[in-house]
Amino acid sequence: MKVTFWGAARQVTGSMHLVQLDGGTQVLIDCGLDYENRKEFDHKNANFPFKPADIDLLILTHAHIDHSGNVPNLIKQGFVGDIICSGPTLELSEYLLQDSLNIQMMDIRKKRKQFYRKKNKKHASSLPQPLFAKRHITDMVDMAIVLEPGEVFEYNSELSIEFFAAGHILGAMSAKLTIKESNGAIKKLGFTGDLGNFNSKLVPDPQVMGELDYLVSESTYGGRKHMTDSRKAEEILLEEITETCVNKRGKLVIPAFSVGRTQSILFTINQLFMDGKMPNIKVFTDSPLAIRSTRVYQNSVGYLNDEAKQFQAKHGSLFNFPLLHVVEDERESEFLSVLPEPCIIVSAAGMVEGGRIQMHIRNNIASEQNTVMIAGFCAEGTLGDRLLKGQGFVEIDKKQKEVHSKITRTDVFSAHPDHSQLVDYFQRTAKAGSVKKLFLVHGEEAQMMKLAEDIDFIEVHTPMRGEVFEL
Repeated sequence: MKVTFWGAARQVTGSMHLVQLDGGTQVLIDCGLDYENRKEFDHKNANFPFKPADIDLLILTHAHIDHSGNVPNLIKQGFVGDIICSGPTLELSEYLLQDSLNIQMMDIRKKRKQFYRKKNKKHASSLPQPLFAKRHITDMVDMAIVLEPGEVFEYNSELSIEFFAAGHILGAMSAKLTIKESNGAIKKLGFTGDLGNFNSKLVPDPQVMGELDYLVSESTYGGRKHMTDSRKAEEILLEEITETCVNKRGKLVIPAFSVGRTQSILFTINQLFMDGKMPNIKVFTDSPLAIRSTRVYQNSVGYLNDEAKQFQAKHGSLFNFPLLHVVEDERESEFLSVLPEPCIIVSAAGMVEGGRIQMHIRNNIASEQNTVMIAGFCAEGTLGDRLLKGQGFVEIDKKQKEVHSKITRTDVFSAHPDHSQLVDYFQRTAKAGSVKKLFLVHGEEAQMMKLAEDIDFIEVHTPMRGEVFEL
């Protein structure tokens, strides 16, 4: 068989790996959008380096857009095969893809205004277009086959698939492919998808996939150690709430991704409330996508960890508590800028690149009373990254504000394992079977190389985009 690495090769986004079996079956593992260079976004994502109609099967490890975001475009260009994923992944990816399409359309409208200023309307055929339409998202849902963790899906005589909990976010799965070759040999190939941080809020720890011959793994936090201490998330969050909202009477603004991070933070605050430790401070969650995603989490408790299941059984809800206020529309969001009392605002996006969080940053960052708590990794060059590095101002919607608020960061809500956790996962995988090769993907090249240097018990490869391996 052949494996070709078409995405997330020495970079983080755009996961897409093609497996071609001896009997002719072609399997695509994930089909994500490539955000590595925003200026080349349309060019990179519009076309595929293979014929979508030739793909027989798509395995979707989880719902994040860098793994699922180009599936509707794959369908638009001729893919008619089955899509294998977990139930929560299917539900969350539908919401995320609708949100992605809305963002694309906002960008398209801006580009079309520029187009009409520069060109004659007779050239309307070359107008900027979105990558896909809403009907292609509907098609994706109709084409999906839900596979539960631990179940084995017999696709045909040469391929079977089994899912293992990956942690990371609700419904995230690692995929184990068992392949029977024409000579009767059995080969086992594992794809981690994105793994989760160990001892995470809500989601289970990543499961090792058992005996494997080959493993393709994410390496997002290679070379990095989580910036946390031994304290629990509840202690770290309560300390920040007390310092900012109680002692300084300020606002605690938390940029958080809509799927995964927001739910972990709200669950932790609910735990504090139920334990009688939470001060009488209002908590606002302000992200339409996060609101929809939180409902999916609440309705999918069976996919969560024991801590979440026990809390649900005892209290009846993972997220609802009297201090929580769900911001439904933008007018309510704007109201928070004039709210005179201390509060907590949890809003997307996590790296402060777009979304309603930018308005909250702009409205609150000039006050020494307030705190901005970055709840995880921010890619280099993002506003979140620049704030952490000490940038003294922000410019949002052409309005510039000086930074006087405290800027802090915690990895306690991180959705990825760090360097040592990844090495431990690989060691446990090696002990479970005779892994011949490990392929590292989904990581910045320099960090990926640091991780590879620490692995001396498996043959390690860091494939380039388009590189083909015969296994």
